[in-house]
Amino acid sequence: MMSLIMAVCMLPVLLMLYLMERNEATPKKGMILGVTLPPEGQTLPEVQQIAARFQRQLALVCLGCAALAVPVFFIEGEMAALTGWMVWLVLSICLPMVPHILANRALKALKKARGWQAEGAVRRVVDTKAAEASLPRPIRHRMLAGALAVCLLPLALLFVFEDAAMRWSLTILCLCDTACLLLIWVCGRWMFRRRADMVSGDTALNQTLLRVRRLYWDRCWVINLWAIAALNLLIGLNMLWPSELLMLVIFVGFNFFLIGVCLWTELGTRRAQERLTSGVEIVADEDDRWIWGLFYYDPSDRRLMVAKRVGIGTTMNLGRPLGLILSGASALLLVGCVFIGPIMGWYYGKPLGLTLTDTALVASLGDKEKYTISLDEITGFELRDTLPPASRNFGVGMETYLQGSFTISGEGGGQLNLDPTQPPFLRVETETGTFWLGADTGEATREAAAALALRLAD
Repeated sequence: MMSLIMAVCMLPVLLMLYLMERNEATPKKGMILGVTLPPEGQTLPEVQQIAARFQRQLALVCLGCAALAVPVFFIEGEMAALTGWMVWLVLSICLPMVPHILANRALKALKKARGWQAEGAVRRVVDTKAAEASLPRPIRHRMLAGALAVCLLPLALLFVFEDAAMRWSLTILCLCDTACLLLIWVCGRWMFRRRADMVSGDTALNQTLLRVRRLYWDRCWVINLWAIAALNLLIGLNMLWPSELLMLVIFVGFNFFLIGVCLWTELGTRRAQERLTSGVEIVADEDDRWIWGLFYYDPSDRRLMVAKRVGIGTTMNLGRPLGLILSGASALLLVGCVFIGPIMGWYYGKPLGLTLTDTALVASLGDKEKYTISLDEITGFELRDTLPPASRNFGVGMETYLQGSFTISGEGGGQLNLDPTQPPFLRVETETGTFWLGADTGEATREAAAALALRLAD
């Protein structure tokens, strides 16, 4: 199941990266693959050969990554499979950059050999007149208020849930998604404060280009705003009527939806930029500020974040110390995804424990106590050889470890801390709810049940 979920979620990411990279070979704003060229240079056979070679190499790299997903799909064990998919993801993000870098260097060499340089090129050109009149406006407060209201609706379920863990998890969920909505709103408004770069000497064209970018910025931020609000509402409803299948459909659907929105807004902006700047003489040439056409480096530019030259993306200025630190941290975070599986395997692979103290039954994972049940609260217990079907509300749901709040078929809510592959399971009834517990081995669970029977008999 782990590999199926990862494949469904990650393979579309490779397709998205391929389509966006392939689009770089199409002239936009006087650029091909991050290199500014004059209109007559964009159609030369040498340039077209470099672009065609790039597209072939990109297709081969992406097909190779897709083929690599096949053996990864058949890796056994959840944590091993997760590690394999994380390695695959890092490779799928990084490897398509190689054809881009090679093509960018080839075009720069050709540009230098031909002596091409945009007329009147300077370090950075800004058209303030274009920025003054470019609409639309950023996300309004009313739009934010509506999305926040939808996002916070699940908090009404706090009066329905009796399980303290469920109430706590619902509160955390709503607070996190609320923070995401506020971040989107802030980012959306900040994007609109940028000035318009001067692409050509025509202010009306520069203004139109900025309007296009702002229009797609606005669409992207607004759609993401409402998508996260709707996601939070659906998760809250799923907590009320739990279904792991429905939750899987919600998250996979959300993943596909976001990828579709990213492609639509990015490629839509690029198509408009392509049409508007076809054959236009470009006055700004900043190729020397862009490493391989991908990374912006200009110590004299005080901006920490800059807009990418095509599309609606944003990148860090590596010429600023903070920009370099944040970019390095992002790269480490990406590589660090490879270690998620081993870390989770180490943490959740610790032995399960069931021990009796003078006053309580303690269920633990390693040396960390998960549940401490007072003996005075226990109203009954029994050993069960099978675990009824259970759907997770909140907690951990792995092949060899279940912990947290679950809805158990025929019983309702309950707390689990066990390995479903190691029966029997100790079912404990208390005044406040039901617990399904297990030790590291079936024999250890039986010994804990026998000790509990003697203690309660006293």
